[in-house]
Amino acid sequence: MKKDYLLPMIRLFPHVATLVLVLTTDRAVHPVLGLAKQNTPSNHNHHHRPNAIHTLILCRHGDSIWNGGQPGQYETFTGWTDVPLSEKGLAEAKNTGTQVSSYTLGIDACFTSILGRAQLTAHHCLWAFAEKPCGMEPRKYVTDYRLNERHYGALQGFVKSDVENGKYGHDPKQVQQWRRSWYAIPPLLEDNDNRRIEEIRKYANYCGGPRNVPRGESLDMVAKERIRPFLDDVLTPIMNDAAKLKGRTNRNNEGGTGLVVAHANSLRALIGVICQVQKDPAALKKVEAMKIQTGVPLVLKYRQTSDGNYQVCDLPEANSVPFGMSATQPSQPELPVWPLSCIPFAQRSSSGKAITQSASPQLSCTQQIGEKQSTEFQINSMDEADIAVRK
Repeated sequence: MKKDYLLPMIRLFPHVATLVLVLTTDRAVHPVLGLAKQNTPSNHNHHHRPNAIHTLILCRHGDSIWNGGQPGQYETFTGWTDVPLSEKGLAEAKNTGTQVSSYTLGIDACFTSILGRAQLTAHHCLWAFAEKPCGMEPRKYVTDYRLNERHYGALQGFVKSDVENGKYGHDPKQVQQWRRSWYAIPPLLEDNDNRRIEEIRKYANYCGGPRNVPRGESLDMVAKERIRPFLDDVLTPIMNDAAKLKGRTNRNNEGGTGLVVAHANSLRALIGVICQVQKDPAALKKVEAMKIQTGVPLVLKYRQTSDGNYQVCDLPEANSVPFGMSATQPSQPELPVWPLSCIPFAQRSSSGKAITQSASPQLSCTQQIGEKQSTEFQINSMDEADIAVRK
C-alpha cells in the first residue's frame, strides 16, 4: 500500500487509521498509538530560504490522572511516569484537536513525545483534521523522547502537597525552587531504585541507550541536552524543508508550521531556547513563572539566524496583547507567546471563498489573557497543569 493513500484512508475509515499507520509506515513506530517517528540526521544540509519565519502551535497534553484535575485525584510529580489521561483530559484532548484543526493555513508536521498522555492528545488532533479539506493535515508525524516531560527524579510519584508540607523531609522553599527555577535540580533517582530500573527497561530503546534516560533534570538540562538538539536536528530542518516547498508562492517569507504536542516543562524549555532567556533576565524570570494549561494551544513564531541560534518573532496577526502582558506594556515582550484563539485566520466557506474569524469564538482573547479570574483560565495547580504568568 502506498503511503500517498494514507490520509484519504484516514478520512474514509477513521476507526482503522491507527492500524493503517502501523502497517504502512517504514519508520519506527511507538506501540501505543502508531505515530511514526521521523529520524532526521543532524548533519543533513538543508537548503532553505534565508530568514524564513516558522510558526509553532504548542499544545500541552490533556489533564492526566496525576494532574489533580478531577475529584479524588491528587496533583502528583509525574515527569517520565507514563500515566493516562483522565476523563477531563480526554475531553480536553478532543477540544484541543478542534481548535488546532481550525488553523486552516495548514500544518506541515506534528511533533510529540513518547509518553502516552501526549501521544493520545496528538492522536485527537490528527483525527480532527479528518473532517477538514485535504492539504490542511500534517504531512509528517514525529515522535521523539526529547519532547518528554522534565524528569523530576526521586520526587516522581509523590503528591506535591505532601512534599511541600515536609512529609519527606524537604524544605518547602527548596521544593518551590525545584519546581520553578531554571537551574534547580531535584533529588536524583538512585540506580537501584525500582522506578529507575523500570524506566530504563521501558525507555532505553527509544532514547538510544540507558545513558539518555535521565535520573532527574533541571529546566536548563532539558533545554540544553534535549530541546536544543531536537530543534537543531529535527524540528527546524523539517520546517526549513516545508518553507522550501512553498517556493515562489510565498509572499511573506512564511516558513513551515509545526504542531508540537508535549508537556508543560518541555514546552517551557522550548520557549526558553527560542527566546534565548538565559541572555535576558526579564525573559528568564517570566519563563520560570510561566505555567502552561492543559487544552489551550499557544502560538509562537521564530526563525533561525545565520549563526545557528534562534530568534523569536512578533506575531502581527494577534488581535490583542501577548500572553501574560497588559496593554500598557511594550509591544515587544520578552516572551511573545499567544493563545491560538487570539489569532484570526482564513477559513473556507462552502463556496470555497476565504473568510476570516477567530479560532475559538466562544473565548475572546481578552478572556484568556486579561481576565485570569475567568473559569477558562483558572489556576488549578502549581506546576504542570496550567498556563499563567504570575507577576
